[in-house]
Amino acid sequence: MFILPQKIEYVLDTLHRSGFEGYIVGGCVRDMLLDKIPHDFDITTNAAPQQIIGMFQKTIPTGISHGTVTVICEETPIEVTTYRTESGYSDCRHPDKVEFVSSLEADLARRDFTVNAIAYSHETGIVDLFGGQKDLENRVLRAVGDPETRFTEDALRILRLFRFAGVLGFNPEDETFKAALKKAKLLENVSRERIFTELKKCLCGKAPSALEPLIKAGGLKSIGIEKCNKLEVIAKLENKEKLRLFAFLSLCGCDIKNTLTALKASNDEKKYCLGLQSAFSQNSIKDILNISSEEICRDYLSVKQELFKTDINAELKELERIINSGEPYKISHLKISGDELIRMGITGKAVGETLEKLRKAVCKTPELNTPEKLKSLVTK
Repeated sequence: MFILPQKIEYVLDTLHRSGFEGYIVGGCVRDMLLDKIPHDFDITTNAAPQQIIGMFQKTIPTGISHGTVTVICEETPIEVTTYRTESGYSDCRHPDKVEFVSSLEADLARRDFTVNAIAYSHETGIVDLFGGQKDLENRVLRAVGDPETRFTEDALRILRLFRFAGVLGFNPEDETFKAALKKAKLLENVSRERIFTELKKCLCGKAPSALEPLIKAGGLKSIGIEKCNKLEVIAKLENKEKLRLFAFLSLCGCDIKNTLTALKASNDEKKYCLGLQSAFSQNSIKDILNISSEEICRDYLSVKQELFKTDINAELKELERIINSGEPYKISHLKISGDELIRMGITGKAVGETLEKLRKAVCKTPELNTPEKLKSLVTK
């Protein structure tokens, strides 16, 4: 018997006391069978959406046309979805028709992979109609039913296959793998945001190199990724999403700025990746710190070591010395300001140019960073 969070127990108990079935289903069951702590719980039931709404004090009809009602339990959102079947995926992503049904088996049959098609309730125990537990034991990813049909219905499932392979360290079953590669180009129908979300999850998994067959099959061509090289080294980097994203884009040899734009990356993600890219064009640790941050500088050294097999010991010692000593490396660290330069008769663009020259001088010789010595340099 699984031990469930109290709020999940409350929702399931309310469904049962009202005369309906209720199961936790999908990723949460998979994770619990793998002795992992689930991040969230999905509940499925034979109760209709309006019946679900009538059972609980606070609900949100988040996806009521598809049978999903969000129950708010002590400020925690819990998705409860009516058993359903789906048909007519004209856009290779969303069903044209959703039909609510009374059968748990019919609901499980529409799901992507056997390891995600397992349900559980205290009353019934584990409901595994498609061999998901055996596939978990064998560390195999297998489509529920015909794999080509599953991937044609929803092309995002293709990328999810490789994401689960990367995160869980599982191997796709042969027919499922072949069907995914055959249908790989259907991913061009999926929104860039959804692709980006799945991509980042895979990169932060055990084996980001799981993406290689998909890339070679042209599955990510629509976002500018057509080749890859030694993606296995990404797993050696610290498990930081933006760092691994930069490493992935670099190893794929794509235009980082254009690809991030195509993926609709956040400004923070763009700033980080482009900042890390710029670090490789700088002449010194201080120059890198000047244009970015200590975090990016450390990540730059990590990338040099793991991806480019460069000895970083000297640069790492230099970074530690600069940080610990508080040596100046930015214009804002100078003991002279632009206003002072203006009072000395410098105007226009020459103010910024002079400050940058002073910064470089102070980077080489930190003891020059006094008002008197800097003024003397300006005068000269």
